[in-house]
Amino acid sequence: MESSLGSSRHSLDVWGELPQSFREGVLARSVTGARDVHDGISGSKGTWRPLRPAFVDRAHYDELGRVSARLMRLILDACRRRATTVGELQDVLGVDEAATPLLSRAELLGEHLLGAARPDIVYRSGVPWFVEFNIDGALGGTLQADLLAARFHDLYRSLPGGDRIAAPPSAVDSRFAEIRASLGLTEGSRVAIPVFRKGAAPGLEDADAFLAWLAPMCESGRRHGMETVACPMDRLETDGHDVLLLDGQRVDAVFRLFLSFDQPPSAGLDALIRAVRADRVRMHTSEATWLLSDKTTMAWLWADKESLPEADQALIERHLPWTALFSAPGAEGEELLRHALTRRAELVLKPAGGYGGGGVVLGPDVSDEEWRDALERAGREGRHILQRHVTPDRLALDFQDQETGAVEHAEVPFVLGPFLFGGAPSGVLVRHGVPGGGPVLNAHHGALMSSVLLVDRW
Repeated sequence: MESSLGSSRHSLDVWGELPQSFREGVLARSVTGARDVHDGISGSKGTWRPLRPAFVDRAHYDELGRVSARLMRLILDACRRRATTVGELQDVLGVDEAATPLLSRAELLGEHLLGAARPDIVYRSGVPWFVEFNIDGALGGTLQADLLAARFHDLYRSLPGGDRIAAPPSAVDSRFAEIRASLGLTEGSRVAIPVFRKGAAPGLEDADAFLAWLAPMCESGRRHGMETVACPMDRLETDGHDVLLLDGQRVDAVFRLFLSFDQPPSAGLDALIRAVRADRVRMHTSEATWLLSDKTTMAWLWADKESLPEADQALIERHLPWTALFSAPGAEGEELLRHALTRRAELVLKPAGGYGGGGVVLGPDVSDEEWRDALERAGREGRHILQRHVTPDRLALDFQDQETGAVEHAEVPFVLGPFLFGGAPSGVLVRHGVPGGGPVLNAHHGALMSSVLLVDRW
């Protein structure tokens, strides 16, 4: 497919193109109402909060969804050129079986694996670049994106011109519609959402707080005809036939919001593993999707690029930063190492299976010695990629300190995360920096969660 994304603009945010009277009305309401917008929303540390979301042209949002869906399909195709089953893909990637206890190695690599995704996108001169592509059911941020967009929309909708803005479709509702459709669940099917211990968003480390936070998700599941219950992991158990039970009642499906290898051992996780391996419970999504999120797949797209149709070649060149496996053997590996050493300021080093910004080394932000040490360490450990560094556009926002009420303007880096369920775009998670913040945009590293409002042209 051909892409014109970013060809007619210099930024994702069209704030500066909106009528001045509308912008003045937005800022006036934000100063008094933004605290309520952020009230009770987990996932952001610190006291700074943005006074407005990003405003995104609806046509751009729609086109971004189409490009995201195509790149996701190309990733699956790259995997299928190398493997037929999930087990074969696991072996090709070099992922330890101990890291995927919920995985069925006999599962075929099919389109059913593309049910849930959220790419990580940065912009340069208005052009979106996909620096990571998360294809997995364990995607956080849907509820935050929905709540923030809906609350900002409610704040501005009565302004003159407020009829030209809208929140994106609900990511939570899109997700539960996909859960029911993809798993073929019947009316009244029982769905469990286990609360996990490690990897929860800031503010949700306490199990009771996590359970309360998931209440709107359970309500969405019920709206879609499923008896949906959030529960501590350890309330899961199995009967003598490996049927999964919650409080003595059968569980038809599990909505997996966690990565199994990240969790400490527990009786509940063991019960889930037994039920999945015995094919006694369905799960959204199968752990096979985590393999598609491996950053190795982005290197495969670049390796296979010349054999693809011209339109797909152009798509990769325009929207996917050059990516290569760093652990390549022999002479090819030596050449890549020399390239990395001489082009530090142009590159990023990432663990192939990492997430949340862990282990990422930005070449422009470290010294030659630190870069060499990181490369040597990655060479010993294996399973890393090199990727061309994209110098990101900045988002110009006003921030308010929730403790002092002080307002400060800052231009901050940001990452856009549009959710796709069943291949269709829905809510958008934005992670961005704060005044005086660092370059790694992850909630655990001080970044803020926000969302977008869609704009129909005046």
